[in-house]
Amino acid sequence: MNNVNNVKQIKDLTGQVFGRLIVLEDAGRTKKGAVIWRCQCECGTIKDIKSGSLQSGNTQSCGCYNKERVSEAIKKDLTGQVFGRLTVLEDMGRIHGYVLWRCLCDCGNTVDVISGNLQNGNTQSCGCYKREQLSETQSGEKSHFWKGGITPLSQAVRTCIRYKEWRTAIFQRDNFTCIHCNDSTGGNLIAHHLNLFSDIMKEHNITTLEEAIQCEALWSTNNGITLCIECHEREHQRLKAIARESAHSNFITKPNQFDIDIKIKQNHYMIVQNGV
Repeated sequence: MNNVNNVKQIKDLTGQVFGRLIVLEDAGRTKKGAVIWRCQCECGTIKDIKSGSLQSGNTQSCGCYNKERVSEAIKKDLTGQVFGRLTVLEDMGRIHGYVLWRCLCDCGNTVDVISGNLQNGNTQSCGCYKREQLSETQSGEKSHFWKGGITPLSQAVRTCIRYKEWRTAIFQRDNFTCIHCNDSTGGNLIAHHLNLFSDIMKEHNITTLEEAIQCEALWSTNNGITLCIECHEREHQRLKAIARESAHSNFITKPNQFDIDIKIKQNHYMIVQNGV
């Protein structure tokens, strides 16, 4: 009889709100008989909490509130700072207790990144850098980026500040849009050298990062166009075909529209570059 009375005295907390927690259902009892309620926090976390902790106000979140308080106390304003290809624009609040920053990638895409991933270097782009790396290494030593011992230098040049500024200038001039297919998807764009990057490096006998930074031919915006990853790959396939034709002069390929579009754009920028 006493057990029945005890059950009747339990207050149903289902649907009630305690701080950031809303009670979903009765989750059973502890070994000592304390009532446990399954709760959902505003951050989305599900947690089982004792009735007494809810009603006394001792527990008002899944733990995210305390994380936020600690985070706020040690929070560093990252607005305007640059992490790889990302420039921090604004504080977007918190997610699971972590500070979230909205960032602008060099490719034009925006992405929200937690503070820790920016500061420890885990996130340095919207994802476009990894896609570019995958595109560049798909063919291994057959890739047009493979230049033996020069490859580490090429990588150093492509990640330096001046290359980043050149790439951004190309994207801005072309309105962050592929000049061939008009793709403007953030994270899908590449700044392509009309006179190939590797050819310029070879022509000017560039052997150090300092020499590359001083080489104006690498950084002329008239020698760059914006292409999406697919069109960029097609352009290099076109150049490979031309190289094969040069080796077998009897073999002639009729140009397609993609070839014509690229050639027109290349001629336009070359005219500008030469001041004609």
